[in-house]
Amino acid sequence: MSSSMSKNKTMLLLPIILVTLIFSSYNLNLVDSYSENSFLLDTHQIIEAATDFTIADVSTGITYSLSNLIGRVVVLDLFATWCPPCAVSLPYLQKLYQTYSEDEVRIISIDVDGSESQSLVSQFRLDNNMDWIVGRDVDGSISAVYGSGSIPTFHIIDQKGNIHWSESGFTAEETWPIMSSKIATLVENSESPTENLSPSSRVFITILEVLGGIGAAVAIIYGIYKLRARLMRKKCLSCNSVANSKCSKCGGHICSDCSSRGCPNCGNRKFIRL
Repeated sequence: MSSSMSKNKTMLLLPIILVTLIFSSYNLNLVDSYSENSFLLDTHQIIEAATDFTIADVSTGITYSLSNLIGRVVVLDLFATWCPPCAVSLPYLQKLYQTYSEDEVRIISIDVDGSESQSLVSQFRLDNNMDWIVGRDVDGSISAVYGSGSIPTFHIIDQKGNIHWSESGFTAEETWPIMSSKIATLVENSESPTENLSPSSRVFITILEVLGGIGAAVAIIYGIYKLRARLMRKKCLSCNSVANSKCSKCGGHICSDCSSRGCPNCGNRKFIRL
């Protein structure tokens, strides 16, 4: 009897031990990964991070923040309606808009001439088929950070929110090949979505993955335990069904239906419940 109880305790402790080992392994990896990634991300933010801003679209009034576009390549275009090179660049920006989905590349064109009205910029947008985000730097705060001494000025901001490339002026022969190549490279080498998340978000997702792995392990272990228990069920000596008692004298197994007739081995009518 004590031997049977000891085996049952061992079977119950086994899943707990395995789950503990799995969790410990995942937890160590999580701590190491989080510490390393946090350091690298902080370093990039200090050295290369683009300054966040919020802009309202001149036609729809919808506001967009640069920080909300993390995970996409952002092409920031500083322009004015009277600028000839700015107008030259627009068909090429249209090519970008048609080539990439909004999950890959977002274009933000910002009029940096504070004297130009919203209606003027909005009409310029319609006349030139600027289907992407178009806004106005009303208070000059964006120009102060990103520069507009010479327009157009372009900044390519990568999926992590870092300024990847900047250029003032535009020519189809010189600027466009470099710009399009930079964008294509960033899109092609884009990392998985979780790599573009904040450290806290990545930790949360990793915790969910750990819990999912633990749940799967527990389910497998429980299934093995139940299968083993089923395979180890004793059969009734009389009818071969599952036994739930054993003879107190010879130890033969018997079911409740057959126990009224006594043990088929020794005739004993006293049984111990399993």
